[in-house]
Amino acid sequence: MQRPDKISRDALERYTGCCVDDFGKYILLTNFSRYVEEFAGMAQTEVKDFNWKAAHWTEKNISIIEFGIGSPVAGMAMDILSYIDPTVVLMLGMCGGIDDGVEVGDYIIPTASIRDEGTSKHYLHLSVPALPSFRVNRYISEEMLGRGLEYKSGIMKTTDYRMWEFNQAFVQELLQQRVMAIDMEIATLFAVAYARGVRIGALMLVSDLPLRREGIKTKESAREVFAKYTRTHLDIGIQTLVRIQGDEARFMSRTMTEW
Repeated sequence: MQRPDKISRDALERYTGCCVDDFGKYILLTNFSRYVEEFAGMAQTEVKDFNWKAAHWTEKNISIIEFGIGSPVAGMAMDILSYIDPTVVLMLGMCGGIDDGVEVGDYIIPTASIRDEGTSKHYLHLSVPALPSFRVNRYISEEMLGRGLEYKSGIMKTTDYRMWEFNQAFVQELLQQRVMAIDMEIATLFAVAYARGVRIGALMLVSDLPLRREGIKTKESAREVFAKYTRTHLDIGIQTLVRIQGDEARFMSRTMTEW
C-alpha cells in the first residue's frame, strides 16, 4: 500500500501541472483565477492551468493556487499541501457580509468560523472550533495598519449550502448566530490546517451583502469588485508573507548566533 505523502505529492503535481519542488514554502490560496493571473504578472512568471491554476514567485519563496469553490475541494487542497510542509498558508477569499456594519469592499480577518459544512468533521471532532493561527492574523493586521487600511475582525460561518439566501429558516439561524460574514471554505481550511499542523490565516473581502435588497452578487457586481480590489487584496497577502519570512529569518539568524 502506498504512503499518503507520496499520493498527496503526486496529486498536487497532477492538479497543478507543477513539480512539487516548484512550490515555495509560503502559499497563497484563492478561489479566483484572476488572482493567479495578477500574481503571475507581478512575478513575471507563467500560470500553470490544469485542474487548479498555480504560479510561483521563486525569488519570494511564494506560490499561489486557485483550487475552485466549496468545502470538499478546500479540504483536499489543504490536506494535500500539508504533505509539502508549507511554513504558512494564507487564504485570500471573498465572503458575503451579514453584520449590519459590514459593506462591500470591507476586509475581514476571521478569528473563527462556524463549521456548517461536511468536510472538516473527517479531520477534527465537531466540538473543536475552526480557528486560524493568531500569529498569522497578527501579521495580516500589521500589514493592513501599515497601509492605513481599516479591517474588521470576527466570527464567520462556512456552509456547503449554496442557495441558502432563499431559505428563511437558514437565514434566521444565521442571524441568531450573529456572524460577521459567510463563505464556503474558511472553516474547512482552518480545521484541516490545524489537524495537519499547518499555520494558516485568511484575509477575506466582502463581495456582496446577500441579506439586503439587491445585495446578492451578480455577474456585473462581481466584475466591479474584481476590478477595484484584486490588486490591493493580493498585494496585502504577498507582503504579509514577505514580512513573516523576514522576521523568521532574523529570528533564526539571532538564534544561531546566540547558540
